[in-house]
Amino acid sequence: MAEIEIIAIMKPKPGKAGRVQELLADMSKHVQANEPGTLKYHLQVETKGDAPSIFVLERYKDKASLGAHGSSPEFKAFQKTLAKEGLLAEFKVYYTKGFGGFASRL
Repeated sequence: MAEIEIIAIMKPKPGKAGRVQELLADMSKHVQANEPGTLKYHLQVETKGDAPSIFVLERYKDKASLGAHGSSPEFKAFQKTLAKEGLLAEFKVYYTKGFGGFASRL
């Protein structure tokens, strides 16, 4: 089965980027320790502006691995906290596939 690649883009409300980054860093630690089907969970932040966009580059072994991530209690708690604290102005998820280029010269 083909791997699934996702780019999630979060636009925090002004002054909330630090909190969103904190929550994502914790989520990333959980994913790395507990989700072997998550092959990549890389966090990036825009370097300009007072409300920078945050990018999560994700790769899953298969649909079941993506489902396990999305249904985990930790991910559900993460989503609930984002909503309860009103941290995001915008949140988009893109399902993607590569078509060229390279990821590393290593």
